[in-house]
Amino acid sequence: MGHCARVAFGVRSVAGLGRPGVAGVATLALAGTLAAGGSTRDHTELERSDPAENAVLAASPSRIVLDYTTGVLLAPSTVVVRSAQTRPVNASRPTYLADDRRDVLVLPLAETLSNGSYEVAWTTAGPDGHAISGNFGFRVESDTLEVDDTVAATDTAEESAGGRTAPARGALASAATRFVHYAGIAGLLGAVAFRLLVAGALAREGSRQIYQAAVGRAWTIAALSAGAVLASAPFRLWFQAQAFFPGDAAPDWTGLLTSTPWGQGWMLHVGAGLLAALGIAVSRKQGPHGAAWGIASLSALLLPLVPVLSGHAWNTEPRSLAATALYVHVAVTGVWVGGLFCVVFAGLPAVRRHAEGVEGAGLAAMVAAFSRIAVGAVALLAASGTVNAWMHLDVFSQLWTTSWGRTLLVKLAVVAGVMAVGLYNWRVVRPALAESPRPSLLALPAVLELALAAAALAATSWLAVQPLA
Repeated sequence: MGHCARVAFGVRSVAGLGRPGVAGVATLALAGTLAAGGSTRDHTELERSDPAENAVLAASPSRIVLDYTTGVLLAPSTVVVRSAQTRPVNASRPTYLADDRRDVLVLPLAETLSNGSYEVAWTTAGPDGHAISGNFGFRVESDTLEVDDTVAATDTAEESAGGRTAPARGALASAATRFVHYAGIAGLLGAVAFRLLVAGALAREGSRQIYQAAVGRAWTIAALSAGAVLASAPFRLWFQAQAFFPGDAAPDWTGLLTSTPWGQGWMLHVGAGLLAALGIAVSRKQGPHGAAWGIASLSALLLPLVPVLSGHAWNTEPRSLAATALYVHVAVTGVWVGGLFCVVFAGLPAVRRHAEGVEGAGLAAMVAAFSRIAVGAVALLAASGTVNAWMHLDVFSQLWTTSWGRTLLVKLAVVAGVMAVGLYNWRVVRPALAESPRPSLLALPAVLELALAAAALAATSWLAVQPLA
């Protein structure tokens, strides 16, 4: 999520306590999008090479030429040629074929190749800054050259097959890092939305003490979320460096961070995380109405830009539509999931502990305030999710013929569970709270909805590390 967050958090669901209406909104959104015209996503792939794959050369080549389907970024690109003994061939850094041919990389070789088998392993990035890699082999067979083919082909094949297990483990760890990152974004957005749009109902219909207790807990959630955002940053950088420079003890950090959209997104990740931590820390002294909450709110609104810069939306035309849809999807999902988390773990405990003898004081008002947010979230999630899916699926069969599509189907199955719980909350829980505002009526279904939302978030994190095709 290529590796990216392709449909961001991807929760197109009944927003818990809000009215569903997803089908109609999704249909209108899809119709409007189709009327606006199609999207173009240029897949960056190796189109041809010189030497070609499995070529048998009568003389040593002087260079390796890699021709891609789109322009590629030079700074993070690596090309390594190895003999059958896995000895790296002396070579310079890859360069562009010409200033106006940035879709072609050239690797000048600094030595004459002996007779034998060779492997070319390359890593580069398309315009979206995500690492793609591949390899191919060729042979040199010349009467005038010495033989350097001491390793049997079967041994080489076994080494290659064994090496494929590491990326799977790396993908799992990378997905776990993304989950922490996404959860941090959701927690910050949800805490801000809860403080600004929900908690006030507790003061009006409950008591000042309930309000202060709820906001205090929301502050703790925001602080932990900022910590999650910052904690995920070095791991994201490490995984990206491993993707571009596998096994390199001195990767080109400067090129990775300054010459790719992914790197710029990572720097925004760190900057917004630090800004959020600063605002949250200062707000502890200022109280819930201090200006520092504004700093935290600004940083929370900046963080959804990180998946935009780090995902395929940046390489999808029209970019403005793709980027806007992805930003809205991330932001609204964060407000809904994080807001529901704050309702369950900040609002409910405050109501239970400080109701001053009136069971559920302010509970119905808090739920009503959050429901208004949820209703808007349903519409925006449906519209942005439809646009995102449409722009990233070339053909419908990709849903079952690609790992990305199959993961998406799993996620949608989880989302169906969220929708079922949301429907129950809307039809059963809300009327019951209006008659008898007892926290126990909301606690279990809300926690179940959160658990399913977390499962959808985990599926999305795995989706982000799956190739599109």
